[in-house]
Amino acid sequence: FVIFLNIPVYFQQILIKGYLIMDLSPFVSETNLALKLIAASACTLVASLLLSRDSSKSKQKLAPESNSDRVNISSLENKRGSEGMGLPTVLSQTTLDIIVATAPAVAPKCLEITSHFYSNVIAKLPSLLAFFNPAHNIPVSLHQPKALANSLVAYASNITDLSPLLVPGGAVAAICHRHCALGIFPESYVIVHDNLMISIGHILGSIVTPEIYKAWSNIVLFLAKVMIDTEEDLYQMAEQREGGWSGPMDFRVSEITQVAKGIKSFSFKPLPGSPLAGKSFEFTPGQYLSLIVDVDGDGLTAPRHYTVTSPPGADFLQCTVKQIKGGKLSTHIHQHLKVGDTVKLAAPFGVFTLDEDVQSAVLMSAGIGITPMLNFKRTLGSKCRLCVHVDSTPESFAYRDFFLSAPTGKEKSNETLLEKYTRVPGEKRPSAQKLVAEVWDKLDGNGNHHFYLCGPENWMEAVSKELIGKGAKKVVCEVFGSQLATGCPFFQSS
Repeated sequence: FVIFLNIPVYFQQILIKGYLIMDLSPFVSETNLALKLIAASACTLVASLLLSRDSSKSKQKLAPESNSDRVNISSLENKRGSEGMGLPTVLSQTTLDIIVATAPAVAPKCLEITSHFYSNVIAKLPSLLAFFNPAHNIPVSLHQPKALANSLVAYASNITDLSPLLVPGGAVAAICHRHCALGIFPESYVIVHDNLMISIGHILGSIVTPEIYKAWSNIVLFLAKVMIDTEEDLYQMAEQREGGWSGPMDFRVSEITQVAKGIKSFSFKPLPGSPLAGKSFEFTPGQYLSLIVDVDGDGLTAPRHYTVTSPPGADFLQCTVKQIKGGKLSTHIHQHLKVGDTVKLAAPFGVFTLDEDVQSAVLMSAGIGITPMLNFKRTLGSKCRLCVHVDSTPESFAYRDFFLSAPTGKEKSNETLLEKYTRVPGEKRPSAQKLVAEVWDKLDGNGNHHFYLCGPENWMEAVSKELIGKGAKKVVCEVFGSQLATGCPFFQSS
């Protein structure tokens, strides 16, 4: 009872609703079941007390965490870090052996498992809709279930050596950055674990012995600790940089500009009196903002992630958004958001960034994939060897004038920009093979460059394959969505 009163309110509410004791896996021990029933009883006893608590607690405040002579700014209220959660710090050899033996049988069923997981957990916890774009999830799409399924397969397949997944800019880093952008907190991993294990038991049935159940449970909890600790490091990084913060913060729309057909830039400044007022905002070029607009007034519109297009160090933040047909948030902000309105922003995160050792880069984009290239080009200067952009018409090419401008030492813009249009008389969409061949000619057959790609996933997959086949030094891709649900690698080298 005392423990229950001292856990976060959010977690208490979950227990009160009984979600953690519904649909229990047949493999949960009687002891664990008894503990959960005791917790549920405690919920009943104190529910009236909790309901009388003041629920109008401020969601935006200063978090006085000392970092030398500065105060970190955060609106995150839940406990952070894995300390005290009892998560495993090592995996036993027995666990590893069981995972290696069973992974080949589990892998073909992973999409069924994750589809069941999302259907089940969202039905039980509708508040989770505030974290997931419904256009990417069950029942509309398999995008999110595919991402989780591919993550599980990659994790189990590399269980004896996780280093390929833990590289900077890789899968785990990308997931952790997205979790920080969404404000995921440690208790969320408990919910994921419990409901994922229910789905594993439901889909695989009697083949899941208690030993197999325990092994898969252990690796899920072990990964949870790795990610929780990584995310805490990222939160601290975001708080400690100039103009940094964590969690959603209020900003005011300061400017809206039409930058191309169907594309607008939205600029934001902190509200007067905000702890961020008057700050300049540092971030890594290529990272994205998370924009939170409560379209329906129910708190369930998930954040959308848009590349930061303001320059690092400016006193405002900006993202550039294409209005997508049927897109809930993009349509709303294009049609209804106006200067002076207040929105919430989460700090910039993301792993699609320039390599520190890049000496020569080629930027290749299609459509709204041009947005990360804006700050890449600003940062690279003369190291930007060539920009390549595919679009429908010149009028649809956002920031075209900026990319037409020749950098120092270049006499003609066509030496640094290759444009291809798909709806212009006499032109058609170039195949990946033809496009890369033309790029190679402009590079004089030299592939000793870092190639950065952003655009439709099928286009990037085809172009990156051609580039690697030609001998490109390194190819890095950015998917607007969950990259793990696609065939686009985060990066690859020849």
